[in-house]
Amino acid sequence: MKNFIDRVPVNPNRYKITGENSAITYVTIEREDNASVIGTALNREAFMALQGMEASDTVFNPDGSITETYSTGTVLTSFSANGDVVEKFTANSGQVITKTTKFNANGSISEVIS
Repeated sequence: MKNFIDRVPVNPNRYKITGENSAITYVTIEREDNASVIGTALNREAFMALQGMEASDTVFNPDGSITETYSTGTVLTSFSANGDVVEKFTANSGQVITKTTKFNANGSISEVIS
């Protein structure tokens, strides 16, 4: 497990440019791309969550399924009669991602994301 740490700059968005004659200039760069979607920040919180290190509320449901509620959405894990494990993530935005894990007869495991 890797503990990611956010960079904390004293001068955010400040860059040094060194010209061909070795003259140094400091500039501030700002995004001005009119993004239609801001996107996910690449920071400590995001990288720690990738490793499963994220706060959640977990409920073991009477039907044997498990519901995990995160700040970004909910994961419902269910166990099929054929042995498959189905994890369905529903984001707060409504987007749904499903991962089905199959345990194959030859001992291998197959995972399908949809």
